[in-house]
Order: sequence, then C-alpha cells, then structure tokens
Amino acid sequence: MRALLIDGYAPVPSAHLGTAADVRPGPGEVRIRVEAAALNPLDAKLAHGDMTGWFPLAFPYVPGTDFAGVVDALGEAVTDLRLGDAVLGRSDPVAGGALAEAIIVPARCVTRRPEGLDASIAACLPTPAGIAYQALFDHLRVPEGAVLLILGAGGAVGRAAIQLAPAGVEVVACAGQPRGTDPASPARWVRPDEPDFLPVAAKADCVLDCAGGEIQHRVIAAVHPGAKLAAIVAPADEAAVVARGIEAAFLVLETRRDTLAAIADAAARGVLHPEAPAVFGFEESAATYRDYVAGRTIGKLVMTTGGGR
Repeated sequence: MRALLIDGYAPVPSAHLGTAADVRPGPGEVRIRVEAAALNPLDAKLAHGDMTGWFPLAFPYVPGTDFAGVVDALGEAVTDLRLGDAVLGRSDPVAGGALAEAIIVPARCVTRRPEGLDASIAACLPTPAGIAYQALFDHLRVPEGAVLLILGAGGAVGRAAIQLAPAGVEVVACAGQPRGTDPASPARWVRPDEPDFLPVAAKADCVLDCAGGEIQHRVIAAVHPGAKLAAIVAPADEAAVVARGIEAAFLVLETRRDTLAAIADAAARGVLHPEAPAVFGFEESAATYRDYVAGRTIGKLVMTTGGGR
C-alpha cells in the first residue's frame, strides 16, 4: 500500500511517498481504510527526536496517529466491529501509520463514527479532544461550581476543553493570542499579561495547563492550597507543587474506546466543534508534512485519500 515515509530524525525529515507492507490484522486488531488523517504537534516532536524517551521510532516510519476511515479487515476475536463500519481512532505514536492508505490498530483504539460526522472533522478529534476529555473527567474531575482555568486555551486542546467542560463550571480561558476562539463561548478570556490575571488564577480550583513554561510557574505560585493541576506540555516542578499544597499530574493520552466514543458523541451533538481544518490530498502529503514539521504552517491540517463513507 502507499504511505508517507520518513527515514530518520531531523528538523525537517526527508519525507517521501513510498510503499509500506500491506499486512492482515492480527488477533484483536482491525485494518482501517483511511479516509482522513490529521497532523498534531506531537507529529513534529516525534520527527525531531524530541520524544525518544517516551516514543522511540523505528525507521522507515509512517507518521500520523489520528485517523478516520472504514473497517476493511478484522483480526481473530474481534466481535464488536463489522466490515464496512465507519470509525475514528488513534494509533500508538510508536506505531504511527495514519498517513497511508490503510492502518492496522488494536480494535480498542477505534470507535464507530456517528452518522453525519465527516471523516475530515472526525480525524481532528482523537488527540486534542481526547487529552481534554481525560484531563477534565479522569484527572481533574472538575466538580460543579468549580473555577476551571485553562492555560494555552487558544490551541486545539484548550478549545476542546472549553467546549467539553461540565455544566455548572466557571471556565476562565487564558491565551496570549486566542486564535480561533468562539465568541459565543461562555468562557471568560484573559491574557497572561493583564494586571488581573494572577488574581483570577488565585481563584482557580482546577487548572488545565496547555502552555507550560513561565506561565505554569506563575500560576502554581498563585493558586490556593488544594487546587488541582493537569499539565500536558511539561511536568510541574515537584518542589513548588508540594510547597503550595496542590495536586499535579503530567498527562500522556491513553487511547481508549470509551474516550473516543465520548468525544465522537459530543461532536455529533454539536457540543464539540473543532476548528475547520485545511485539507490536503495524499499526493501533497510529503511537502505538506515537511512544512508542518518545520513550523511553516499553523492551524489544523488533514490529509484525505479521496475515499468516502
């Protein structure tokens, strides 16, 4: 099958179209005919070699983790999916494989795609919305009446968290340049350089940190004892966390069907509406991937293969 391949770590890998092995799924696995695959910041970090401690790659490597498509082969013992099912899913970053005509993943890493949810939109969901969902509901467990502060709220994870936040929660969204924010959002938007930012941060019961760096340190010093922080860019300083009397966790997305199903349902109901992606075709994937990894493009990018539901 055709696939995008990279041959090693580099600031701008020598991505090229090539041929990957066209194999059958093993026990507990499914093969998906890819209709759409999304690029995420993680893809650039993987290509640069920044994540080798977490996700060491074997080359040649087919990039991409987030995809939508149609089940076209079932491995043994897969009984909860059928041939022809429209799905969305996420592969393990070590395996990658989404920027290809087909991908094989464990069946637990996909969920059925609700009727009417376009493949190019569905492919945008697994990583950013998945992280937001697990941060809010698995780690922070934001209670009704709490103040939720989202740092780096202008990015895809931050915007998803605003949309997924439970009812009855006061959402404060912090971004230096809140690109793509929703004017109808109930969130209160603040900039980190505003005089009242730290007084606002001091009231936060839960913090989702999608920014890291200096702003994380400032917020840890400002929040009240007993507050919770979930970080997705860099772990919080342990000494500062202990001294402040807060709970902190560094999140790595766990690909689970329950999470995928929840965010797919939220998208189908209109609760979750990701930024419209820029779409490129398979033949353009090498040049587009190189530009993305080099930081020459912004916004969400989705490859489509020309297939359809």
